[in-house]
Amino acid sequence: METWWDGISTTNKVFVCSAIVFTLLFVSQLIMSLWGVDSDGDGDVGDAGFHGDLGDLNPGEVHELGSVAFTLLSTRSIIAFGTLFSWAGSIYLATGKSILVTLIYSFIWGALAMVGVSLILRFILRMQEQGNVSVAWALGEKGTVYINIPSDGYGKVRLNIKGIMRIVNARSANGTPIMAGAMIKVVGVVNQNTLDVVELWNPEGE
Repeated sequence: METWWDGISTTNKVFVCSAIVFTLLFVSQLIMSLWGVDSDGDGDVGDAGFHGDLGDLNPGEVHELGSVAFTLLSTRSIIAFGTLFSWAGSIYLATGKSILVTLIYSFIWGALAMVGVSLILRFILRMQEQGNVSVAWALGEKGTVYINIPSDGYGKVRLNIKGIMRIVNARSANGTPIMAGAMIKVVGVVNQNTLDVVELWNPEGE
């Protein structure tokens, strides 16, 4: 191993070190997704820490944020780019390719990984959010807040509707802000994409 390391160029060493770092990040992200660490522990796909205040958005904008949560600039797609870019660069340099050719080929492989991961994750999210289940059936159901619900705006809640886990736009029925992770109860249906909810500790939610 030491002989191999000493025998490669400095540029290749940079690629190898980068590949190891990105691979570890990629594996850790995969493990967190499988265990639901980055999505409140329920196993749903979501970007870590994505629970900001969406009070300035309307329901359509909140819904759009959910459907494009995994764009080309998401954490996972960038890590996928770095992983394949670095490994490809190391391999191409080891086969004698020039730095310019290596960078071009590596960028192509990284871009393919980036696009592939983005498409896969967006497909998974849409499968979660869409379906033939009417949100009207959610009336009276209990769930958890997925994205903060401000007092005068919209967030998202996660709940089981007829056996299907859905992430739906929601607003506070009584104007009280509800933080991510709080237990809620559906008390009204605004439209097919938006629910009125109250936090369960509130007497109105009992």
